[in-house]
Amino acid sequence: MTTEPPDDRFITLLLANQSRVYRFLFTLVPRREDVEDLFQQTCLTLWQERAKFDPEKGEFASWACAIAQNHVRNFRRREATRLALLSEEVAELLVTTRGAGGRFSEECHRALQHCLNRLPPHHMALVEQIYREGALKSTAAAAGRSANALYKSLRRIRAILHDCMVRVLAEGNMS
Repeated sequence: MTTEPPDDRFITLLLANQSRVYRFLFTLVPRREDVEDLFQQTCLTLWQERAKFDPEKGEFASWACAIAQNHVRNFRRREATRLALLSEEVAELLVTTRGAGGRFSEECHRALQHCLNRLPPHHMALVEQIYREGALKSTAAAAGRSANALYKSLRRIRAILHDCMVRVLAEGNMS
């Protein structure tokens, strides 16, 4: 059995958890541009401090989010006069509830993927096209349909996905 060099293991952990750290930052900072800057700063700090991470003492995502939270605190101090951010109390509450919310968010993501996979092919194709293109009107024009008709179809598909997700999450069954 070969073992990865320490830097390779660290990179693997970072890549596996980057979306969790990014979503965590997005719960605390409203502007995408600021989140992207904070994410880059966090990744740089994680890399610089990689030798301090001890998997025996805790989960990588928790350690990474703690570092991200420190960057948010510094950001809030710098930007307090420019941006209307969440109050410190609300931010701390979000951090406190992040663990349970993060797990629920991941369960929701898995349920959504499960439900998307169960859509009829023509519904899935429509969803993929609309979200890939990002423009309902141009997608409707390309399909030879009105934007209103396409919006109604998309609304029905979303309702199907919602009902499926509620059922899957309640049953805890994604088979």
